[in-house]
Amino acid sequence: MRSRHPVVFFDLDGTLLRGTTVSLLTAEWLGRRGELDELERRYAQGVISNTAIAEASAPWFGGYAPEEVAGVLDGAPWIDGISETTAALHAAGTHVALATVTWRFGAETVAARFGFDECCGTELATVDGRLLGTVSRRFEANDKATFVEEVCARRGVPLSRAAAVGDSRSDLPMFERVGFSIALNADSPARAAATTALDTDDLRDVLPLLLDVV
Repeated sequence: MRSRHPVVFFDLDGTLLRGTTVSLLTAEWLGRRGELDELERRYAQGVISNTAIAEASAPWFGGYAPEEVAGVLDGAPWIDGISETTAALHAAGTHVALATVTWRFGAETVAARFGFDECCGTELATVDGRLLGTVSRRFEANDKATFVEEVCARRGVPLSRAAAVGDSRSDLPMFERVGFSIALNADSPARAAATTALDTDDLRDVLPLLLDVV
């Protein structure tokens, strides 16, 4: 197989994970479902930003070790075939990145587990291996698009040759930057913005769209 795109970016929440990282960590693990549901409802309506959710939920993590929180992701409802997809892309010579606005410590855990080369995300301050409960770096959809630009520039890859896979509004600026985009199990705005759309329970189904048989 030969890759059509030297770099491919994957969104996390709603794309690889059925649901959101924040919901899994705060609603399920920390028991903050009511508070988080209201925040996510307002975000879906476009009333608040990802930063607002991060600032509101950051104190809930205070005192925990990042690996302790991220360990909750081990039993998360992941889409099938993630490791196999990254392995196939690597075998074809593709650099595979995780582009997300969610907590970076969670994204780093996902990247290590499934074989992504690098990742981005909202950062929480830490001291002596413990989360302080404050946001040290905010990350919005446009920051994710900037991450895409930086990765491509560092690797000498024109944006027109990069590809992205995502599902919702935080992916729209990223879709605008790359030459090829896949709306995976996506909402209407993402479908309208993407090059193509795909509904599936197995991530390996994106491979025919990203690779050529040689």
